[in-house]
Amino acid sequence: MSPRGDDGPLVPDVPRDDAYPLIRDERACIVTALRLGWWMADAYHHAQTAEPLDAGDDRPAGAPAKLSNLTEMSGRRRMQMYLDGVEVALGQIAELTRRDGPAPCTADARDRVTGGVRDDLLLALDDLNVDVLRWTMATNHRVGLAYRLGRSLADTVRHGDAEQVTRRFGGRQVQLSRWLGELASVLPPYSAAVVRRSLATWASAAARAGVGDPTEAGLPDLARELRNQGELWRGVLTGGLHPRDLLDEEDYAVVARNLIIRDRRLVVQAARGIFWPVLVPLLAVLFAVVGVSALAAAGSPATRAAVALLGLGAGLAAIWRTVSGPALTVAGEVNRPLLESELTVRMALRIDRPLAAARAAGRARRQRRPDEAAPRSKSVAGLSPADLP
Repeated sequence: MSPRGDDGPLVPDVPRDDAYPLIRDERACIVTALRLGWWMADAYHHAQTAEPLDAGDDRPAGAPAKLSNLTEMSGRRRMQMYLDGVEVALGQIAELTRRDGPAPCTADARDRVTGGVRDDLLLALDDLNVDVLRWTMATNHRVGLAYRLGRSLADTVRHGDAEQVTRRFGGRQVQLSRWLGELASVLPPYSAAVVRRSLATWASAAARAGVGDPTEAGLPDLARELRNQGELWRGVLTGGLHPRDLLDEEDYAVVARNLIIRDRRLVVQAARGIFWPVLVPLLAVLFAVVGVSALAAAGSPATRAAVALLGLGAGLAAIWRTVSGPALTVAGEVNRPLLESELTVRMALRIDRPLAAARAAGRARRQRRPDEAAPRSKSVAGLSPADLP
């Protein structure tokens, strides 16, 4: 039975083959739901901090010098743009999931935009969020998780005070990592693993900065770079940025070196594992057969030695063919996850560029003398005696 709302069923009953309804393009649907969650969180934050309910005409008195950008839009128009995006995303999800039932409506929130009361708009947006959450979870469990993931990630990387950084990473990344793990198979390649590793790195950095670790970036530096990190996470999770595009020749060289080192260790361990139970009995049988053949062969000692060498070579070749086929197959299967693991490490390191910038800023500030001014731009000349009063 479908979940019911106040005015009827949110999602009509349709035949399904398994726990998840049939989706035309599951990856596109999950990515759209993730964007929807991020968009909804941004809309609520905009309603909290901006002035979306300003009275009067939103249009400027005269023609602008250039076409208006997003940041130059009035608060009312920007809120309407957020609600437009929510409607478009809901329509795309309904089409991809083949749901013909009623979807959440933004009409009440639009009325509150023009109503002039901020609290009424915030309540309407929260009601819309609850309706979207119920609708996505009822439509498809993974779609609902993607919506929650996008919303939580947006709230995690929101601009804020330095003290908020430790609170945002105080256990929230555990739930985010769990959602990423469940959605890994339907998100763009490598994205879930890379973002999970990056989240763990940021959580560790925030914890160390919270206790005053002198080797870690300060909380103000982390807070300043957190939004930039969030944009990279969103780009990777939505497919706008492939993490492999961040790698260069040095990264691939490091990956190859680490893979060779790990392969060498695996070969040594595998050789030790099969030497006594496999190779020793085969070699014993081979030497016995070669010895008997050489003794039974007629002719001079040189002829017998040639027979023994030929038999030994043929036997070793047969053993190699017997062992090498399965060994190479196993090596190929083992190398694939090892390669992906090494690539994930390097991609996570590259995507953590904002964290590296925060750490560099912290080191520069600690190394600067208290009486030393902040570094000036190279394009600005220093003061000369003639410039001084």
